[in-house]
Amino acid sequence: MNTFARFFKFSSSVLLLSSVVGTTQAGTGYDDAFLAFENQDYATALTLTLPLAQQSDVEAMTLLGRVYDEGFNQPKEAFSWFKKAAELGNAQAQVELAELFDAGEGVSQDTEQAVSWYERAAQQGHEEAQLALALHYLEDLEDIATAIEYFQQAAEQGNSTAQYRLGLLYLGDTGIPNDNLKAWVYFSLAAEHVTEAAQARDVLELEMSNIQLKQATLQLKQWQSSR
Repeated sequence: MNTFARFFKFSSSVLLLSSVVGTTQAGTGYDDAFLAFENQDYATALTLTLPLAQQSDVEAMTLLGRVYDEGFNQPKEAFSWFKKAAELGNAQAQVELAELFDAGEGVSQDTEQAVSWYERAAQQGHEEAQLALALHYLEDLEDIATAIEYFQQAAEQGNSTAQYRLGLLYLGDTGIPNDNLKAWVYFSLAAEHVTEAAQARDVLELEMSNIQLKQATLQLKQWQSSR
């Protein structure tokens, strides 16, 4: 898996379980398999997950793909299982599949396919997919307006990286109008988890008047109270 994908991968079970199509056919077996995966006991995870995946359990298919990819460094095997689960609508599998297309691991590199699968996951509200799409549109496709839309979707779900990147965009260096108030708000939202965001907010404050800071603080409170 490429560095970008690993950097933004969520390690908690919440994301893996959040976009499920169908039901787990053996809950306890899946839970044990996931625990083994989290503990890096990949052999046990494989043994427990494979029978479930073979019964078309989409959660198990997705987990099995991760076992092959992250545990055994077998992206071709992972690709096969991610694709099956992705085609059944599992958002996490769609993201995993997109990452393989992005990196050209287990399959020929294909940015168009990567974007397509990210889009399917993003439509289901998957914030990792929204962030990946925002970066693709910003850096590869040079479509800033669409990038902002996806950054905002991820930011509204609390994604600190998306909030930080929006702050940078609103500094006005990428062709969109400068808006120090919005930049300050987004930097403030991301500051707890992104050190660079806290630093950028503090530097920006030196350029803002007291009135602007009061307005920005009000906007921040309105954002926080609406979510």
